[in-house]
Amino acid sequence: MSKKHTETIDSKLKTTWQVVSRMYNVEASLHDLTIAMGHFLLNIDSHEGSYASDIAPLLGMESTSLSRITLSLEKKKLIQRIPDKTDRRKIKIVLTQKGKASKDLAKNVVRNFNHLVELKLGKEKIDTFFKTLDEITALAEERNKLIKL
Repeated sequence: MSKKHTETIDSKLKTTWQVVSRMYNVEASLHDLTIAMGHFLLNIDSHEGSYASDIAPLLGMESTSLSRITLSLEKKKLIQRIPDKTDRRKIKIVLTQKGKASKDLAKNVVRNFNHLVELKLGKEKIDTFFKTLDEITALAEERNKLIKL
């Protein structure tokens, strides 16, 4: 007997992420941010800054797709873009003081939610969940390699 489309692994993953994402967006909007901005800030090295080409893969994006978000963060004075001294094509993204505060806020929101989930489910269930997600990711990556052949 086949399952309903809402009982598939991909459907459950997508639905859960949409609910969590909506929760994070509501929280972010209270601080004039979006979840995308929060994720971006979380992936910038607080001390050295980071290159867009290093941040993009962490967000599952191409570095050329980051221009809108970097422009928004720059307008909000959360980041500065600094050209590399040796290669002017490379731009280092550095957090401003306001950006560091926003990054800390985003970090606390994520940590608090993760703590709440762990309190509710327990460490063992979380560990099993992470292991399961890793296995699903590996299966999907393997299948993707086969499809590309």
